[in-house]
Amino acid sequence: MKIVIVGAGKLAFYLIRELESTNEIVIIDKDPSAATKFADDLVSEVINGDGSSYPVLSEACKGAQMIVALTNQDETNIIACQIAKNHLGVSKAIARVNNPKNREIMERFGVDRAFSGTQILASMIEQEIDFQGLRIVHRIKNSDHVLIEFTLSEKSDACEKSMMQYKFIHGARVVVMAGENGETITPTGETVMHAGNQIMMVCSKKDIEQIWKEMVK
Repeated sequence: MKIVIVGAGKLAFYLIRELESTNEIVIIDKDPSAATKFADDLVSEVINGDGSSYPVLSEACKGAQMIVALTNQDETNIIACQIAKNHLGVSKAIARVNNPKNREIMERFGVDRAFSGTQILASMIEQEIDFQGLRIVHRIKNSDHVLIEFTLSEKSDACEKSMMQYKFIHGARVVVMAGENGETITPTGETVMHAGNQIMMVCSKKDIEQIWKEMVK
């Protein structure tokens, strides 16, 4: 696969070290000194120029299937991906997001995958959060909701109540539950919760602590 990488920073360097053995890689950077460190066997071609410039991208993207924009300027990354995808026939665009608030904008403008180091770290931290038996297993994209997993405590008021009877906080809902014999249950309004049930629930992040207090602690 031919991959065009815009931005010759440290991230690009280590990424290329992982990819160069099985891919053809072209690197673009405005800074001649930054680009020269790749002018060896790591890459097929080094282009000294503006990665958001049509002439520069037109040269780099001939026959390319993917562009990866890794500069520290979100505007440059968006423009590079747009030009490559919309005008130069590159099928896949991946971009670094320096300001997490710009992630949605990038995806709206056609970036296939926008990644933010800040959000990746936050996600890793969230997934490690453990309120003594409750953990986050998935963050729902473009939402403040998450999927959590926990074991229902025998002290909880939810025990021996049906889904219809129990008042879940702020619209939180159980999506799957493990029964007493370990069987998977897709709950209905009549499904009764018992102590020890393993429950997976969708809820707002701000409600996790309250759910933990009411159903797990």
